[in-house]
Amino acid sequence: MTRLSKIFAFLVLAAIFPAGKIAAQEMYFSGFTIDDDTSFHGKTIEISIKLHSDCEEETRSKYVVSVKRDGKNTFWRSFKMERDFSRKVLIPGDILENGTIKTYVYNPKLENITVDSLSYDIDFVEFPSYVPQVGLPGYPATMEYLPQLNETGNLRVLFSKKEMSFVLSDSENRILTRPPAVFLSGYADGQYVENEDDTWRKTSRRYDDDTIRVRFENDNELTTSTLTLTFLKASQNVKVEMATCFKTDFRVGRLSLLLPFRYGEFEAYDSYMRVVDESSWMSEFYLDHEGFSLKVNGNQLNLYHPDKLSSVQLDTKSKIAFLNLDYEKDHPFVHFPLDNDTSDFFVDKSMREVKAGDTIDASFVLSLTQVVDIPRIMPVWDGYESAIIFTEHADWTDIRTHRAVCFGSDDVTCADSAVGGFVYYGIPVTKSVFYCNPDSVRNSVKNMEFPGLHSTIKTDSVFFDFLKQLKDKGFDICLHTPEQYTTKDSCLSEALGFMKDNFGSPSWIDHGYNNAAEHNRENMVCDGFDKSSPYYLCDLWRENGVKYPWNAAYEELRPFENHSFDNHLQRPYPFLTDAFPNPRVMRLPAEPDFLVWATNYTTEPGESWGYYYNNERLMKIVESRSVFISHTYPAWVETFRGFWDMENGVAVAKPDFNQALERIAGLRDQKLMLPTTIDKYMHYQEQLQNVEYQYDNEGNAVLTNKNNDVVKGMSLISKSKMEISGKQYETRISKGEHIIVFDMEPGETVIVTHDNK
Repeated sequence: MTRLSKIFAFLVLAAIFPAGKIAAQEMYFSGFTIDDDTSFHGKTIEISIKLHSDCEEETRSKYVVSVKRDGKNTFWRSFKMERDFSRKVLIPGDILENGTIKTYVYNPKLENITVDSLSYDIDFVEFPSYVPQVGLPGYPATMEYLPQLNETGNLRVLFSKKEMSFVLSDSENRILTRPPAVFLSGYADGQYVENEDDTWRKTSRRYDDDTIRVRFENDNELTTSTLTLTFLKASQNVKVEMATCFKTDFRVGRLSLLLPFRYGEFEAYDSYMRVVDESSWMSEFYLDHEGFSLKVNGNQLNLYHPDKLSSVQLDTKSKIAFLNLDYEKDHPFVHFPLDNDTSDFFVDKSMREVKAGDTIDASFVLSLTQVVDIPRIMPVWDGYESAIIFTEHADWTDIRTHRAVCFGSDDVTCADSAVGGFVYYGIPVTKSVFYCNPDSVRNSVKNMEFPGLHSTIKTDSVFFDFLKQLKDKGFDICLHTPEQYTTKDSCLSEALGFMKDNFGSPSWIDHGYNNAAEHNRENMVCDGFDKSSPYYLCDLWRENGVKYPWNAAYEELRPFENHSFDNHLQRPYPFLTDAFPNPRVMRLPAEPDFLVWATNYTTEPGESWGYYYNNERLMKIVESRSVFISHTYPAWVETFRGFWDMENGVAVAKPDFNQALERIAGLRDQKLMLPTTIDKYMHYQEQLQNVEYQYDNEGNAVLTNKNNDVVKGMSLISKSKMEISGKQYETRISKGEHIIVFDMEPGETVIVTHDNK
């Protein structure tokens, strides 16, 4: 942490309490106040508070730390008073901005308490860095050694044969970058290796009627990288393609093209749809597949929506963009090896494993335009600002509890007659189910009030009818593996085929993964990705249309465990820092055909729906324009999960669960939060990966739908008003920004013009 200040509260209170001790029988006393301080804006601080008091051990008094804005608390936390009181309190920048910090003793019983030695320190919180420390290459010696290689567009490349390096410049040969470099880290022969190389050999330059293509080669002991820059005549777009061939077997931690810039002012476009400029306190960004721009010499260099990169990271302090061809944190993955004598043991297999001769490639588009606002692609369609997705795991359920949480009561048998629950409030769920129960597993293992078999399609025709009703209401019905324990191949094929024919879900949720032979070896994190295993699953997935499996890696690795705040639903809390590698969706190197989603923890509100799903916490999802995916067990036959209860022998949805659903439905009706399902959300993400994003000569965004189907409700957001000529669209304003919504036909190109004045 960086120490900001050390202030003694008695300096503030000295005029009132010159002796340095405060004795009181008052309800509120003895604290300090810090008015809105612009140096705090956007930053996360930690306040360390110490005091001594003569309070009794059984005291009811508390020490309170609060932040108020416009007369309302944006943060309030209390701690039991102690004789030697010492606490540290974390407060993020979104809470602090335009707010007043106020602390005090809360003494509801008017005890006679003396407080002295009150002091506090304030520290700026420094979060982990996720970019490597790299050397900054020097510029080639003089302009004479930089003959121009292309004569088209605004963006040029200049090369020094003598110094084996190149830089990018504008059309007036003003140099914009330092020489790019290839950065590689990982393991070769069990040894950690890190290599950075900025030497390039020009291997070809080719002209034709429409393009100029320049190719460079970087060669070192570990890899050979080919970098191709294609300049389109009469276009501001430069296509950059890179292919890296490995000379040895390697476990890749990171393979990046480093693009160091000489000067200019950055804007970062993060995955929360924020525009963050250099005035921000943050200097490191994980931008996923969003991007950045650089204002320089009256122009703007743009890199946005690079769908063929693994990810983008930006270090604005060093002015380096890390264009990742591969990065282990873009695709976290764990494996539970088969071992009947072991439990809860997994291997981190996030790193891509390549063999000598293997190639990793990527591409992206750079453009140098006039200064423009970037219309950013929103992660949710139809102009919704955020989304919430309930994903249900099928363990230990009964038709009565299913009806309670979906229809409101177990005596309601028809979806159209729902009196509460998910269906009543129009909130669809990605609901995983078991197909069969060959081991006759009974719910009485968990609750004797439910002695029958746990719910599966083959053992309960009533349950199957219930699921068909849910499908008609927009629910996503998928497998939670076919059964309680490891599934034989014949049953696996049967289950997948049945689900394809009856529900057509592309989703899948692993169940019961661990190390023993009975622990669902067909799971993705067990042997489902192992081509040598009889439980290899991917071919069956492909045959039956499964494309979007759940990735349990975050729940096991827990990378964001220490980066939550005040029990908000999102982990990491999105207003702490933009540096956390937290991809929206991912493709795993072992099986890139599948687009994978993840959850960070199991959501079990218990008796606290009114706390965890209150308006404040739901609005934080909206404010951060996030997509929150919840891992839940709504119909579990024990009530501690918090979704249902028993009333006069009838299972019913809990009132506070219904109230939380009502709050979500209210946000949906305001276009602020979309309750949706994995199949719909992931399909839209897959479509976005096939939308090409470039610029025309006026700096307008040019989007082309490369999908074979219509992109419905395509949504963009910009600081400036946007228009599309000759096409129907909807617009609205949110927090001073403009949202535009439209459909894109297959192959259609849309030009989005905007007013940048």
